[in-house]
Amino acid sequence: MAARTLIILLLSCNFLYAGDNKCISCHENMCIEKQDNCKLCHRGDSTTSRKDISHYKLIKGKYASYTDESSPKTQKGIKIIKNAACTRCHNIGKSGAFLASDLNSAVKRLTTDEIIKSIKEPVVNMPLFQFNDTDIEALITGIYYYTIPEGSKSITQVVHFQDNATGNDMFQKKCGICHKALTNAGALGTSEDAPNLSGLSKVYPDYLNGKHWNKGLLDKWLINPRSLKKNAVMPIIELTDKEKKAVIDILIE
Repeated sequence: MAARTLIILLLSCNFLYAGDNKCISCHENMCIEKQDNCKLCHRGDSTTSRKDISHYKLIKGKYASYTDESSPKTQKGIKIIKNAACTRCHNIGKSGAFLASDLNSAVKRLTTDEIIKSIKEPVVNMPLFQFNDTDIEALITGIYYYTIPEGSKSITQVVHFQDNATGNDMFQKKCGICHKALTNAGALGTSEDAPNLSGLSKVYPDYLNGKHWNKGLLDKWLINPRSLKKNAVMPIIELTDKEKKAVIDILIE
């Protein structure tokens, strides 16, 4: 009698789950502990059986390890974000800059495929990192790790165009033929021949002799790059003190 009662109770529980969470009407083999909370890992809408609605902005299983900080894929994603210095332009989680879109809010409104497309086909002045598919999968997992958990700092993106016409013009004339840079004055430069200088003072990926870029270091570099890096490819650019200051002020906050 007790066994029969237990079976009835289990069937009742499954019926309740199916009513509250329609995901399991199609995904029967999902983790029992999480059957009532699919949205915690996968987003979507668990209240409807209509696939196009229930799967809206769905996070597929291959990215779902973002909930586990210790997973190899999440750790790889965190490392890629650090090495690519994504936070020099983007706000991610509770840190970063606001030169480009705030990824906390972007993740809420974009699908995974839309985020991947923005990485593979970057907008003007975003570097083309040329990540392979395996790296992108880890990168997306890392982005979700930082941006989806409750408490991630999300601030409306506001771009301030500062009145620095001298600095803008000077960068375009002296630097823009080789470099691009996303700055508080907007997107500058036209070429991909030399490194993208966006967020130069904010966790830039190419430190100089282990030092972060600042106004003093950039000043020395502009006078003679090879005085700081013996094999520097960049030639000496003839700049007056006024021109040099204008370039420095536009690149270093």
